[in-house]
Amino acid sequence: MKLLGKIVLTLLSLLLLASVILWILAKNINPETIKKLVSNQITALTHKQSHIDGTISWQLFPRPGLKFNKIIIGDAKLNEEYSLAIDTLLLNLKITPLLRGKFVFSEVNIDGLNTQVNLHSAKPAKSSEETSKSQSTKGSYGEQFAIERLLVSHGQVIINNNGHSTVFKNLQIGVEQFNLQNSPFTVQVKTKLAEYSSNPLINANINFKGRLSLAPSVLNQLQNGITQSFAEGQLLLQNVSLNQFVIKKVSATLKTNKEGIQFNPLTLSLYDGESIGNMDYTIATKQFSLNQTATNLNGKQLMAVLLGYEMISGGLDYSIHASIPVENPNIGTISGTGTISIKEGEIYNFSLEQLLNDLKEKLKNIISNRDLGLKNALQQLTNWDNSTYTQGNTAFKLASLQYQFQNGMLSSESILLQTDKLQVKGNGTLNLSSYELNSKLQASVNNNSAEPAMLKIQEILGGYFPLIISGTLEHPKVLPDFKAMAPLLGQQLMNPNIDRPVNQIRNRLKDLIRR
Repeated sequence: MKLLGKIVLTLLSLLLLASVILWILAKNINPETIKKLVSNQITALTHKQSHIDGTISWQLFPRPGLKFNKIIIGDAKLNEEYSLAIDTLLLNLKITPLLRGKFVFSEVNIDGLNTQVNLHSAKPAKSSEETSKSQSTKGSYGEQFAIERLLVSHGQVIINNNGHSTVFKNLQIGVEQFNLQNSPFTVQVKTKLAEYSSNPLINANINFKGRLSLAPSVLNQLQNGITQSFAEGQLLLQNVSLNQFVIKKVSATLKTNKEGIQFNPLTLSLYDGESIGNMDYTIATKQFSLNQTATNLNGKQLMAVLLGYEMISGGLDYSIHASIPVENPNIGTISGTGTISIKEGEIYNFSLEQLLNDLKEKLKNIISNRDLGLKNALQQLTNWDNSTYTQGNTAFKLASLQYQFQNGMLSSESILLQTDKLQVKGNGTLNLSSYELNSKLQASVNNNSAEPAMLKIQEILGGYFPLIISGTLEHPKVLPDFKAMAPLLGQQLMNPNIDRPVNQIRNRLKDLIRR
């Protein structure tokens, strides 16, 4: 017990002695000297005017350091590349050099950081006098600012670009072995992204953990310094929302170089499924190249969010290969190709089977009516009531298409729909701005599931029922293609093999000519 007491007494004595020494140093050092030292170093590193508006105080525990309040770097009103405002800056000191009367700051702790970045700011030329001053100042203060750790909490970064503001809130940064000599150091970043004044509105929680190499010019020439810096690590985005579209999780291995940024692999978890692929950003072209393949998504939820109403259900798979420009990204500037397939689903508010049944009955009556001419037959056929087939749904086993989109138009030459009784093939286009449809389809009934009359009429029409789709995606108008059916129907009415006398058909043709 006596030994333990001596050890405790010795430790307390050393602690008291260190506190007294630090207190004496604090009393004998002019705060204005420290303020000038820090302000000059910041100006030398950033080439921006800086000033400390708040107070300076000593911190003895748990580690000795200097605390600064209200530091301003640059001027947000001058549209500079960037400017910073710091609420509290704590510079922790190394104890051994401090006891010798030297200030060596080993850790920077920032609480409350507000950064403004202007991507289209004026970039004044850097004079030779400033360059010389920067190099001499760096030599003078480099030893005093040997930063081993950088911590940032309660930060905010606002990036302004052509009237759009991208805001990163609740920013937290942890850095070990920080340097500006392109030597890799570990970094972890947590923040929340919220982009305003744009469409779509973007929100996401971001977490990055990896290694970063910063070029010396990153502080005084931000954009040039970024292109000469490198990063690699794991990027995680959670609860990503673009307006109403939600992605539960985005994970990627990120790697940058002088040419651009690579996200490979890039995995998205969304609407009960998963999408896997990669994405590249090329600095020279300012474009993203996206490649993704998704499986087993909830098609009902996904399409309802994209369109704003329920249109279709089923398990959805897709692939996409797209080029997306960074500047002015919109429906008209994005281009690409891909596939979509939906399994075991339903098309809402449209009954294809009922439409074909109605068409069958009309054609059956026309063909069986021996006294009806072609002109009257077409008039009767085009007198169409669509209320009977817009109330039900169309269940299907598979719906698929291969698509291309460019200049705001989506087109497909291979549309396919398979049900228990029907198969539909065709092509079409969709205006991605107005959602206007223009499509031609060929519907055929299966031989083993259709009544003889339906199969007979299908044979008369060339082996399928021609259909056209117009209107919009929300209010499509599906009708038989009467123009395509007219020649085939005319041939049938003039066919002598149907139980009609040849003279009777000749008289009808004469009657049509007179009209």
